[in-house]
Amino acid sequence: MAGTASRMLLLMGFPLLVLASQVVWVTYSPVASHAAGDMGVSKEAMGFLVMLFPILYILIAYPAGRLLDTRFRLSLYAASLAFIATGIVRLLAPADYTPILAAQVVAAAAQPIVVNGITPYSSVYYEEDKRPIAVSLGSAFMYLGMIAAMALGAPIYYRYGVTGLSYYSGLLSIATGVWTIAMVERVEPLAMEVERVHIPTLESVKLIVKRREVWVFAGIIGLGLAILDIIMTWIEPVLSLVDLDAIAGNSTALMITAGVIGASLLPTVSARRSMRKKMLMTAAGVGALSFLLITAFPSASTVYTMLGATGFLLMAGLPIIFEWIEKTTPVNQQGETIGVIMLTGHIIAVIGLAASTPVINSFIGFFGLLAALAVAAFALASMLPRG
Repeated sequence: MAGTASRMLLLMGFPLLVLASQVVWVTYSPVASHAAGDMGVSKEAMGFLVMLFPILYILIAYPAGRLLDTRFRLSLYAASLAFIATGIVRLLAPADYTPILAAQVVAAAAQPIVVNGITPYSSVYYEEDKRPIAVSLGSAFMYLGMIAAMALGAPIYYRYGVTGLSYYSGLLSIATGVWTIAMVERVEPLAMEVERVHIPTLESVKLIVKRREVWVFAGIIGLGLAILDIIMTWIEPVLSLVDLDAIAGNSTALMITAGVIGASLLPTVSARRSMRKKMLMTAAGVGALSFLLITAFPSASTVYTMLGATGFLLMAGLPIIFEWIEKTTPVNQQGETIGVIMLTGHIIAVIGLAASTPVINSFIGFFGLLAALAVAAFALASMLPRG
């Protein structure tokens, strides 16, 4: 058993693996056109490296959750080894598309274990009063990984080329994978040993699907993911309709940065004050109002202010729900429950993104759609129990 200081240091392995998973996901996105030329493939081929992650997430979310519940330590080993292997491939073949694609499949298959594992990780390794903080940490590092990859991508590429991108992301993947394995080996769980508690799959599924709040959570997360995906995908061409396309990148970066801060702070506040439902309703309500204000007053200051406020509250919704599940779900069903919720949520997000395509040529229609999605999330949040 590691000492208190070394234990806390070792426990940072998993949140950092969460961060690395996001970096690996979008490493080449900021310079996709240039990287495609360097690797001798099309832009669409580079885009496929990113698309693999949501595609495989939908396919593997539930099995990953089941594995976390029945073989928790094994699942963390598997995810860690997958990202170590991905990193090694990037170091050995930094500009060769075929091996990088193969390694990306391995990483994409492991990502559902990492994301679904945020909640059971907090239950297994932390005392009850510290679990909201652990959930917030894992969620915040997930967003930080996206920010890091998008912020560092272009500077690293223009100085070191596509090889530099592969090297930095590969080294990060290897280091965090090794760190997480060290955590599993040296830190004893505080909660029950998950591997020893096994509920038959069919019985477990029945218990999960009977819980109304599971589907409410899935709807809220799906609508939130849809809003974020739509903004990340179409904000530049939509803002160009009102001559604000120059601020698209900075306003999106502000939204995500504010989201990291919100995800770090708000779940703990909502848990301590028992205001999880109010926080989710507030996030959705502020989002709807923000999108309507952007529609009514299309200016740079409005876009910055409203997207910042929306990101701060909206992106905190995911860790708030994760913490709520941790509080109300037996430890041997948390990963599976998260798997069902995230699987359903990603399907809703894909549908929402598809629905946005017809309105990208209408400024009012685009932000009106975002407001409608936020209103729907507000309605779902109002259906949740207070306590």
